[in-house]
This record gives sequence, C-alpha cells and structure tokens, in this order.
Amino acid sequence: MLKTFAFMLGLSLAIAPSVLAQDSRNTSPKTNLIFQSQFSRNLGKNFQEAKSEGCFILYDLKRDRYIRYNSNHCQKRFIPASTFKIFNSLVALETKAIADENTVIPWDGVSNQSFLAWNQDQTMRTAFTRSVVWFYQDLARRIGKERMTKYIQAAGYGNQDIEDKIDTFWLKGKLRISPEEQIKFLVKLYKEDLPFSSAVIKTVKDIMIIERQDNYTLRGKTGWGTNVDGLQNIGWYVGYVEKGDNVYFYALNMTNQDPKFDMIPIRKKILFDTLKDLQLVD
Repeated sequence: MLKTFAFMLGLSLAIAPSVLAQDSRNTSPKTNLIFQSQFSRNLGKNFQEAKSEGCFILYDLKRDRYIRYNSNHCQKRFIPASTFKIFNSLVALETKAIADENTVIPWDGVSNQSFLAWNQDQTMRTAFTRSVVWFYQDLARRIGKERMTKYIQAAGYGNQDIEDKIDTFWLKGKLRISPEEQIKFLVKLYKEDLPFSSAVIKTVKDIMIIERQDNYTLRGKTGWGTNVDGLQNIGWYVGYVEKGDNVYFYALNMTNQDPKFDMIPIRKKILFDTLKDLQLVD
C-alpha cells in the first residue's frame, strides 16, 4: 500500500469523474491505475452520496507533487467562511488586537441555538476549535479595516477584496479564495513565509492542531458559507498533515443546494475517508 501511495504522489494529476472516460483513452496504463484508484472512487462516491459538487487537492511538499480531484473546481474562488479564522488569528496576534491565544473575551450575550458552545466566554483557542463567529468578528473590529487590508495585501490572500463590513467580509462580503490558493497560503504558513512574526505563526499552528498521534499530526480549519453566489452551502476543510519527514497539504471544497444539508458530519467524513485512503491518518 505504501508503494501505491508513493506512486500516486509521484504524479501530478487532475482526477475528475466527468472526464474519466476520455482520459482513460488518452493516457498511459500507469495513469489509468490512478483513475481506478481507491482514492478517486471513494471520493467520487462520497460526493455523489452527499449530492454535492466538490474537489480535493493534496500537495506533497517533499516531492513537490499534487494530486487533484476535479481540477476545474479547484481553480474556482469561493467565500472563505471560517477558514479565514487562520488569517484572522495571525493578524489579531501580530497587531496585539488580543494579548495572546489564552486571553478571554466575554460572550456578547447573543444566544446561538444552533451552536450552543458559542454561548459562553471564549479564548482564541476555544473559539478557533469551536469556530465561534462572534469572537472573530470582535477581533476583526479591533484590528480595523486599514490594518486588515495591509496584511491581506502583503500576504496575497485570495482576491484581497475586503471592501465590505469589517466583521462580515469573509462571510457575506466579496473576499474569495480558491482551493489552489488555500494550498499556497498554507505552504507559506508552514514555511513561515508570511508577514507575521515567527512566534505568532507558531502559535497559530499550535491552535490549528486537530489530532496528534505517534505517527502524524493533523492541523486544519473548517469553513461553512451559506447563501453566497447562488450557492446554499459552501463547505471547506483545509490544513496539513505532518508525517515522517514530510508534510502533506490538503484542501477540500464542496457545494450543495439543500437548505437542510448536514454539513458538519458529511464534510468530516469525506475528508477523513480521503486522508485514510491516502494513508495519511489512521
């Protein structure tokens, strides 16, 4: 299985069900093995069962190789939604909008019945893990438009358009980022090639940890946009896996038009099924 994984990562491919038949006729026997891989079959099946469109990118840092599922979708820009909490955290810490990741911000008192864990005081650590919107809206207001614009432009984040309300531009505004751009941003974060101090970057990397096992560490952030660009649901899962002497960056994006879509468990299942097929997590 490890040989299969290494072979998969040794090729830069765009795997899209809609062009599978055509590609199978025009590619080599080795490439055909990839199109028939467990990874692509299972991912396609998961999207189909979820009645969703979507894409997945994996970037192997050591080999400088990509795997892409549905490459055309990977190029499209979408609202970043709560994946922007990675960037918002960096700016807030760098500008001292908040003293540190353990500083408590009192709950604003606005009850959210869909996410009960939001209805209490939060630190950056808890707010990041729980994806607490009001907390990060507060941080954005403290940062201010001028400073936020400065850092977004310096980092080259997405289309860099925050010409909307400072506390909603990543939720309902004009800011957009593609899955490809998410990967590039995460690589810069890992390499500390962003306009933030090393200490700030290390702190954000730490709060991004989802799971730490003996043989790997998984970092990431979810995002869920609703009623934007004619799409009922826009789901994200972005981050990276450190395993052995290598790092694997991932970006999952999915869109769905069902108002009652159960995004949180479905999105998680699709990501973890994919990472398990690629032998990156247990």
